[in-house]
Amino acid sequence: MASNGRVVVESTDELASGDGIEAFHKDILVHRGPVTDTMPECGLFWILDTMTGGRRLLDMSELSIFRLPSPTEEPTLPDFLHGGRRQEGETVPTSYWRDATPLD
Repeated sequence: MASNGRVVVESTDELASGDGIEAFHKDILVHRGPVTDTMPECGLFWILDTMTGGRRLLDMSELSIFRLPSPTEEPTLPDFLHGGRRQEGETVPTSYWRDATPLD
């Protein structure tokens, strides 16, 4: 199942180091960041929480977990905004963590 490009994660077996996730508790975003490690036998995994700046241990049974889509390429800013250092039409990777997305 997907929501706003995100995929519902049912088990830690579906997660790998580097996957971007959002964790919701009662439809409120409480954690967001890349997975750093998993402990599938216990249903636990660690993330680097970009909302708080710390490493967090999350429990699959207590939260709704969504995997974020991979970063995509997008056009750069106009030359006058970045000092003309990039070529016309050059693209740069987007960030997983730029915007919080509502659960909708």
